[in-house]
Amino acid sequence: MSSISRRRALDEAALIRGASRGFTVLLIGELMSPLATGVSPVLGLFWLSMVGAAGFVIAGSSIGAAARTWLQGSVAAVGALVLTIPLRMFVGLDTASQWYAVFISACFGLLVGAVAGRSAGVLRDRPAT
Repeated sequence: MSSISRRRALDEAALIRGASRGFTVLLIGELMSPLATGVSPVLGLFWLSMVGAAGFVIAGSSIGAAARTWLQGSVAAVGALVLTIPLRMFVGLDTASQWYAVFISACFGLLVGAVAGRSAGVLRDRPAT
């Protein structure tokens, strides 16, 4: 039996680690948003999208020993976003448009996390030369 067939679908420790790292990037990036806008209004327009992508890639890349790396990456990325929801509610996540933005971010996180997880899995499973 190969080591790949004995792997579990998800590596829970790596999942939590990835979601935590992604959450940290999302939190620090969102707190730096006013600074980025102050430096350059154009940078401010794209700042949150870039921070979101970076946070989801970092979360999704933490695959550990998971067999389904795309699923591991997706769940970790959405987990990082879910960790931000209590903070968003604290500062006023109360309108339908704000919840819609969170939904769109979750869809973006699913996609980016899956690509990051799958890419990390390909690199992990590639034979050493």
